[in-house]
Amino acid sequence: MRTLLIITLLFLFTTSCTTNEKNEKDTSVNNSSGDYTSTIVNHSIETESGMLFTLTEERVTNSVSNISIQGMNFPNSNDIINIDQTDPIEQFNVMDLNDDGYEELYISQRTPGSGAYVKLIGVSSNRDNSYSKIYVPSVSENDELSEGYMGHDEVEFTRKDIIRTYPVYKEKDSNAHPTGGVRTVKYELITGEAGYILNPYMVSNE
Repeated sequence: MRTLLIITLLFLFTTSCTTNEKNEKDTSVNNSSGDYTSTIVNHSIETESGMLFTLTEERVTNSVSNISIQGMNFPNSNDIINIDQTDPIEQFNVMDLNDDGYEELYISQRTPGSGAYVKLIGVSSNRDNSYSKIYVPSVSENDELSEGYMGHDEVEFTRKDIIRTYPVYKEKDSNAHPTGGVRTVKYELITGEAGYILNPYMVSNE
């Protein structure tokens, strides 16, 4: 009887160890698979006139985000502006770029990878009654800006300016060694036929 009990206990112990080892191996495989857990980050920023912009970023992966923007305290607008499957947010700020007394929201995004390209998002305040998305032309839409452009941008939000700087690449330059100098672009907010436009109005090369 005692022998049977000992054999039974040994069997149970061996089975338990085998199960634990299997679970640990499964866990290590999942951890090393590179799976990314989606995270949500909320921000809010207030303008000098008391309007509030809330900014929600869902980080789907390390390189892909879903962004939602909503204004608060605007009497004629509370729409949510959704920008899905886009680059992660790098920074954001409010500023009165067109000097009309009402601040806009500006966001810079950066593409992960060797080029680290920057994109801009803008949301205007329409005299604090409503808000709407600003049209921001890409660098590729402007021949002067796109010549020699391969990313590596830096964007600075000052009190009255948005300034983008980036290295200029010549035809045979490698990604790590641009030789064409540095280009600086300043932006202004202008009114177009369908709304506001973030316009590159001053370009200099050094």
